[in-house]
Amino acid sequence: MNEEEINIILTGKVYSEIEQILQNFLKINEKTFNFGYLNENSRGVTLWTALFQHIQDKAAESIHTTCLATVRLLSRDKTDLDNIICEKWVTVLIDKAGLYNFMEIGDGSMDVDMPQKEIVVEALKCLCNLAFNSEAARALCAQTSIAKGLVARLRSYKEIPFKDDIMLYDMKLIFILTALRNDIKLKIKEELHGMDYLISCLNELVFEATASDGAASNEAMNCFLQDSQQAIACEILKTQFNLIHHSSPDDCVSEEDEAMFLKLMPSLTALLYAQTTSQEKLMELHSNIANLLTGVPPMFYQYLTPELHDGETASYVYVGRNMDALQALLDLLQYRLTITTSTKNQYENLSPVLTVLNKSAKGCAAQRKYLRQTVLPPLRDVSLPPEKGGTLRNQLCRLLTTPVTSVRDLVAEFLFILCKEKVGRMVKYTGFGNAAGHLAQKGLMGGARGPVQYSSSSEDSDTEEYIQAQPTIDPVMGCTRPPRSNPFEGMSEEQKEYEAMKLVNLFDKMCGGAVQPATIGPDGRPQPIHHVLQLREDMR
Repeated sequence: MNEEEINIILTGKVYSEIEQILQNFLKINEKTFNFGYLNENSRGVTLWTALFQHIQDKAAESIHTTCLATVRLLSRDKTDLDNIICEKWVTVLIDKAGLYNFMEIGDGSMDVDMPQKEIVVEALKCLCNLAFNSEAARALCAQTSIAKGLVARLRSYKEIPFKDDIMLYDMKLIFILTALRNDIKLKIKEELHGMDYLISCLNELVFEATASDGAASNEAMNCFLQDSQQAIACEILKTQFNLIHHSSPDDCVSEEDEAMFLKLMPSLTALLYAQTTSQEKLMELHSNIANLLTGVPPMFYQYLTPELHDGETASYVYVGRNMDALQALLDLLQYRLTITTSTKNQYENLSPVLTVLNKSAKGCAAQRKYLRQTVLPPLRDVSLPPEKGGTLRNQLCRLLTTPVTSVRDLVAEFLFILCKEKVGRMVKYTGFGNAAGHLAQKGLMGGARGPVQYSSSSEDSDTEEYIQAQPTIDPVMGCTRPPRSNPFEGMSEEQKEYEAMKLVNLFDKMCGGAVQPATIGPDGRPQPIHHVLQLREDMR
């Protein structure tokens, strides 16, 4: 857009000509996120000013949608955005988004005049971009009553004929503001008086997408979310995560939070049952559910796997419980492992779902047993190390040696819980070499264990194949090893002594380097040693 065109937009009154210039700009810059040429000679400021002049002019109503669409594109560029935006323009966008219309109504009981759908949607998109890219815009939003307007409209969707078109962007805006401005987050929490309305929105989505008459129940197995519903559900889940995250410790839940979690869990379970148009959409939905579940205390995880009653069915059943939701989380873990090809994004991809599975295994015995039989089935072929192969156990064992310590610790704790925190069982399934780091952290290198907190009803059962291979299993590698010849065979006593001294000398050199030899101390943790004779003392 050149200076002549910008001048036409600023001073022109022929709206058809302005519309044509803006439409051409929108078409050319559909995928543009940087408008550096507009920074020269204050072109950008002039263009912004011209656009908002028309947006505020009722006579220019025919080009309001196009002007807002242009603001939406320009607001993608963070360059100098804090200096361009002003309070007047923010309030204009809030007005065009129809949010001021809801300030004085109560719980959807009154009819509300709304701007045209296209204007509302474009204004909301502009607010989302500005709130995401500009701290100044967020600060200006905090000075307005935008929080009250968003929550009031949330309660009034049934009165809006095109609610599906604006609900997505309302929720996007709420998510961005609650994520990046704590003062707005507190205002929205105050206006919501809990999360009942957000939970109701989730339930409504499930109800609308369910083929049967049931809502958030086992009947939601028939629930199929279209792309628009899936997108709205994801934004609601992200907003809920902002509002409940770190709200209270797991062992200190208020009565208000307890009531909220009891309403929330069936909704999340129903969404884990749901199907979408593609695997990518399904995994995005499940990822947002997993993120939200990280803020839910373990005591409420039992509601993910409700008991089946007469006539109810499920694809995955264990001890009379519907395990479909838990299996969906396992499928999410498998998907995340598949798309995580380097350590660069390991934490972001794996940490939430691993945290959730840890809480599940720790907090509910039935879920732990189901996870154990799925992740750590009885061993049969032990010819390969635990980290070799494509099973879920193999993939998790590979992560026991990842340099991303937070992920390594989560994986190790998950497997340790599935092994009922028994050192021998952990070594059996992972190999001592893979488990050593975790056992050392817990002071269990000597094979001890902490207080027993698991039932003894599900002891490990070895397969015949494992029992036959057991004598040849190398516990460090966690797999069988071929018979090896005696390296001292055919050596004289002098040769043996010479080789022993070579080993002592190498050991002495190692003691002065980066690697420190160690032995297991009384506390079960590694302790450094300074001379080879200390090994002989420990052997006694």
